[in-house]
Amino acid sequence: MALYEHVVITRPDISPAQVDTFIEELSGFLKEKGATVGRTEYWGLRNLAYPIKKQRKAHYSL
Repeated sequence: MALYEHVVITRPDISPAQVDTFIEELSGFLKEKGATVGRTEYWGLRNLAYPIKKQRKAHYSL
């Protein structure tokens, strides 16, 4: 079975608690569809390489 890693980028104007809630909901959705989620990491608020919709920062989660 292949292993995949995905980095999720969320808007900078939400709180880290909201990011954690979103990641839990996303993990639950993926588990419903038959995927397994090994672990999650919150990398914090970081600068983007280039602006996305005029935003220069985002919350990164693995």
